[in-house]
Amino acid sequence: MAMAKPIIATRVGDIPNILNQSGYFVDPGSPGQIAEKISYLFTHREEAAQKGQLARDRCIAHYSTAKMGEILNQVLRSVVV
Repeated sequence: MAMAKPIIATRVGDIPNILNQSGYFVDPGSPGQIAEKISYLFTHREEAAQKGQLARDRCIAHYSTAKMGEILNQVLRSVVV
């Protein structure tokens, strides 16, 4: 996400929530779907670049060290105060 590259991920755990609409999803254990998505990325480069940038923007907004610091600060303030 941080490198602004298009992401292909499986629909397991929290991955769909983390990526939201910034990635391409395949079913677990489906190498054929992965191959299809890779081919799709090479034939839709502009869309793939946009999704990659969307992933980076989401990473910075939700998972950067600055954001994690804000969240930790809020948690500590709620416990200490």
